[in-house]
Amino acid sequence: MDPRPHKRAKLDDTDTTPPGRVPVGQTIDAASERASGTEPSLRSISRPISPPGISRSPASTPQAEDDPLPTRKEDSATRVFSQATVSSDGSGPKPGDGDCPGVKKPKAPQQGVKYLQSPFKLTSIRDLPPSHNNDTISLHDILGNPLIKEAWVFNFHFDVDWMMTHFDPDIRQQVKVKIVHGSWRSYDRNGVEIKDACGRWPNVEEVIAFVPDSFGIHHCKMFILLTHDDLCQVVIHTANMIPRDWTNMTQAVWQSPHLRLNGKTDTNIGNLGSGSRFKHDLLCYLSTYGWKTRSLLGRLELFDFSPIRGALIASVPKTMDTEKIKFKTPWEQQLVGYPSLFHALKTVSSQKPNIHTATRPHPHVVCQISSIATLPTTWLDQFFPILAGQKPSAQMWNHISIIYPTPSNVAASLDGYASGGSIHTKAQSTAHLKQITNLRKSLCQWTQGPEEKFRAGRDQAAPHIKTYVSFSEKPTSRNPTPDIDWALLTSANLSTQAWGRLREKEKEIIVQSFELGVFVWPELFDEGFDTGEKECRTQDTKHEGEGKDKGESVKVRMVPVFGGDMPEVSRANGEEGGEGREIIVGLRLPYDLPLTPYGDGDMPWSPHGTYNMPDRHGYPYRLLA
Repeated sequence: MDPRPHKRAKLDDTDTTPPGRVPVGQTIDAASERASGTEPSLRSISRPISPPGISRSPASTPQAEDDPLPTRKEDSATRVFSQATVSSDGSGPKPGDGDCPGVKKPKAPQQGVKYLQSPFKLTSIRDLPPSHNNDTISLHDILGNPLIKEAWVFNFHFDVDWMMTHFDPDIRQQVKVKIVHGSWRSYDRNGVEIKDACGRWPNVEEVIAFVPDSFGIHHCKMFILLTHDDLCQVVIHTANMIPRDWTNMTQAVWQSPHLRLNGKTDTNIGNLGSGSRFKHDLLCYLSTYGWKTRSLLGRLELFDFSPIRGALIASVPKTMDTEKIKFKTPWEQQLVGYPSLFHALKTVSSQKPNIHTATRPHPHVVCQISSIATLPTTWLDQFFPILAGQKPSAQMWNHISIIYPTPSNVAASLDGYASGGSIHTKAQSTAHLKQITNLRKSLCQWTQGPEEKFRAGRDQAAPHIKTYVSFSEKPTSRNPTPDIDWALLTSANLSTQAWGRLREKEKEIIVQSFELGVFVWPELFDEGFDTGEKECRTQDTKHEGEGKDKGESVKVRMVPVFGGDMPEVSRANGEEGGEGREIIVGLRLPYDLPLTPYGDGDMPWSPHGTYNMPDRHGYPYRLLA
């Protein structure tokens, strides 16, 4: 008798669908019922689902690749579940141990050169072709993991019912969701709608942040996701929790790696950019909510943040004494707003030679925002000189560009004038027009650039993203993609409420709003980056490359990338077989290079204006009373 088991008979001789595939014309649920004979009420038990993404999704903090591999064409959902696995004990495939999607194959591989993906990701755009959505991320990619047990969602504007549809259907009714918002006034429509929605979802609870200043807002945008397998992820981004922001508006996301539970609190706080410093700053930020976030704080204390490379730049409603800022170390205070950013810039500048000659031009800062408030000249003279690295002067504006759309840019966007409701500045009063005149030399359009190779593919998706990037020199037609010195992805627009303003007489700096951003620079991604964390980590939690000979010459560069998250190999300067090594980090830009300045007749878009020129859908724009 043949001891081998007989093959299982097909349920239907006519069915030639491979195992695990859904037959053409059937839904997933229909295929499940057909295969198992389950009742409709038990569908979710047998419904085929993808393996949990928590163990397979890649770390947002870039991981080095010595030998980049070919790119597979796949959508973002597939990519989340197909990258290198990291098991709970630290074993499993490492970067480079298999086919890693999103890693471009070099034409001529160079020894000693490593390529790292962008720490920032663009969101996918619904009405753009797949070719424009390579290496992008969707809301479902973030919330669709079926192992999520608790989600803290910090934001400004919410559509709770719509947001809940992005959780896995098997956990949608069970996952604990905390909606953290600042619409605490009884007449605030956003707050009323959130409260009503929470009544429809027993597992959803609102957490109201008190915003003491009438001009301040709770504008930060963050997810903190806790899973059943004792992992945690922090996601900082730029989108409101409403459909329009996640469909046809340009947005971006920073994701932490999945952080492991180590069961103990950190006793050492490292240098700016280290995981322990990021954790310290995040816990300080969360503590400003008082008792409402106490339970979250207690849990986050027990997670290992060491894989993170990046600095948290936060704003909270706060008054800071300028004398204390001058004479106390950052460890003796919690800096927020522009003092926090300026401290980060000082840290970065201390790691770079400050040499500007005819052969090494001055750095150029590009501020790309979706709102420009009414800004006093004194504030402009305080904020921009630090960004540009020079004293206030007329020449300072030669080293600053501000990307903000014109009415024609908004009209040409995928949603037409409807997208302009999320983009704000004023151009009515004499003071507004004077400000525009002062800024005009630096203003640039949100439009398609002249060179196809350096196009981000987002000119048709109106910008809600906010980025501040310092290039080693001004991008020009001669050198459209200079290296990047530092970059900030944030919720903060150009406003005194977001960044703070100085009251000279009172010797204090006042910040009015809640904001969050992540600041990165090239040296962070050096394998020998000095974290300043005294306590040695065990071998299984050590970063790749730590403990290597720091005397080895390593050059780290950050370069603009377009159409994907990995840098082109042509950007490498390393010499094959040489002693020196090079690490090249991509930074995914949302705009084209070189920039397109405003023309003589161009004005910034204002939702308070009237525009008779039809948008791409054939409609003019008139402000409704």
